[in-house]
Amino acid sequence: MSQENLEVTRRAYAALQRDDIDAFLAYVHPDAEWHSLVLEMEGTFHGHDGVREWWSSLRAVFPDWAPSLVETRDLGEHVLAHASATASARESGVGIDENFWQAVELRDGLVVWYAAFRTEAEALEAVARRA
Repeated sequence: MSQENLEVTRRAYAALQRDDIDAFLAYVHPDAEWHSLVLEMEGTFHGHDGVREWWSSLRAVFPDWAPSLVETRDLGEHVLAHASATASARESGVGIDENFWQAVELRDGLVVWYAAFRTEAEALEAVARRA
C-alpha cells in the first residue's frame, strides 16, 4: 500500500502542475481535511468544495503558482513530501521561491488529510500526532 500512496501523491501533484483541479480531486476524499500554508490562505478547508476554494484563492493571488516535488517519503499511511514552488503575486508582482514540507494521510488510495509546514520537523511531528 505504501508504494501506492507514493504514486497517488505523485499523480495528484502532476494534476496540480497542469492546473487541473478536477483531475487532482480524483485523488482527494470528498470529506478531506486540508490545512494550507500560503500567506493569507492559511487555515483549514474541508472536502472537495474546500479544496476547490483553496486552489482558486491560491491561483487568484499567485496565477503562475508552479509547485514541484523535490522528494517523497513513505511513512506507511502517510507520505512526507518536500516541495518547492515559484510564483509572482498578481497585485505586487513580487516573486517567491519557497521550499516547504507536506504531510499527507491516505486511505484507500485517497487523500483524507493534508497539511503544509515550513520545516520537515514540523511535518514529521504532525504525522506522529496523527499516527
